[in-house]
Amino acid sequence: MPTKEIVNILWFRNGLRLHDNESLLKATKDTSQKLLPLFIFDGETPTTKHCKYNKMAFLLECLEDLDTQFWYHGGKLNLVEGDPVEVLRKISKHFSIDKLCFDQDCESIWLERDNAVKNFCGTHRITVEESIGATLWDPLEIIEANGGSPPLTYSQFCQVTDGIGQPRRPVADAQLTDVQFVELESCENLLSELTVFPNIPTPQMLGIEKENGVDKIYRGGEREALKYFYRRIKHERESFLEGAFLPNRLEPDILVNPPKSLSPDIKFGCISVKKFYWAVLDAWGEVNDDHPPGSYKIVSQLIWREFFYAMSANNPFYGEMTRNPICINIPWCENDDYLNLFLGGQTGYPFIDAGIRQLKKEGWVHHIIRNALSMFLTRGDLWLNWEHGLNMFLKYLIDADWSVCAGNWMWVSSSAFEKSLNASVSLDPGVYGSRVDPEGEYIRKYVPEL
Repeated sequence: MPTKEIVNILWFRNGLRLHDNESLLKATKDTSQKLLPLFIFDGETPTTKHCKYNKMAFLLECLEDLDTQFWYHGGKLNLVEGDPVEVLRKISKHFSIDKLCFDQDCESIWLERDNAVKNFCGTHRITVEESIGATLWDPLEIIEANGGSPPLTYSQFCQVTDGIGQPRRPVADAQLTDVQFVELESCENLLSELTVFPNIPTPQMLGIEKENGVDKIYRGGEREALKYFYRRIKHERESFLEGAFLPNRLEPDILVNPPKSLSPDIKFGCISVKKFYWAVLDAWGEVNDDHPPGSYKIVSQLIWREFFYAMSANNPFYGEMTRNPICINIPWCENDDYLNLFLGGQTGYPFIDAGIRQLKKEGWVHHIIRNALSMFLTRGDLWLNWEHGLNMFLKYLIDADWSVCAGNWMWVSSSAFEKSLNASVSLDPGVYGSRVDPEGEYIRKYVPEL
């Protein structure tokens, strides 16, 4: 029997980039072993079972960008379809896998998948190297530092992370010049056992059709994301020079296309969250000579993201109401007529309908629109369960992930966290949009019949 070639597998999930990629550094540390970059279409990673066209198209562009960057160095991103354990089992028949390197998926919904993969590796003497790449801190470390349970309030979370210390700075880029790559297509025997895509598949090839009216606007990929990243940091710096911070919240622009927000790129890992965090803090320090030093306030949106990740890390029921230990069981109404009108953008409230239609058409809406939709569906007007809104956002929003999305829906609906049962302030859907859309341009764009 011929000796099997030794390889290290770099399993991409959400960290779809080459910069600040600790898993890539670990997989290429020993250049005598070949590198097998791998992405597995398992119907879950990194999207959801109910992913719609724009979200999947964005993901595929991220993968295409990675594939192109590997091509510059003589390699490629191997794209396969199947259950991760079965994929690794079939690959291990033809290659000797020394290491499997990947970034942590800290959300509890991935725990069963990752434990199965780790168990397989353990029984096959494959070293597992798991890195913290999607978050600033390890959510499990935060939970441990808080005595075994996640901090239940944002202020408590800030105290715990302050005690842990600052997140690490971005690691150096991996040098791929001397790396030798493996292409699964070169193994003919394996191709008879495993579905390997020779090129980037289309959404249709993965069973996702483009719905009528869908408009593809936002492009995915690390190199595209870095362009917007540098513009965003310039924008942040200009805001600091003017004595302000969080410019996207101070001067919201709900009509800009594409948006200034980097949330889709951070969700898919095209931009390292650590790179973003430290770039903003460094810009603040340069402008203010670190007097006062940068604080969580100037990066609060990133800290909220970390808070929600920590809250979901050991709670598999985080995305639902009844079995969720941190969520209040509110007796929401059940009204299919109201729900269908909301989901179809036919409520009769122009600002709300415009938001729904933009979401389904383009896959992105400003946080002001998200807040309006969330409050309207739940405690503000329709009094319907927030789970309906979460499922809609997970399907259509390019930047939607389980932890942050569910956390925001619980927050706005006053179902958990500091806002539990606090419905003292609600939005008037008839006038809410007047500050950000005083001339009605947004409404006219997405509700043209008016």
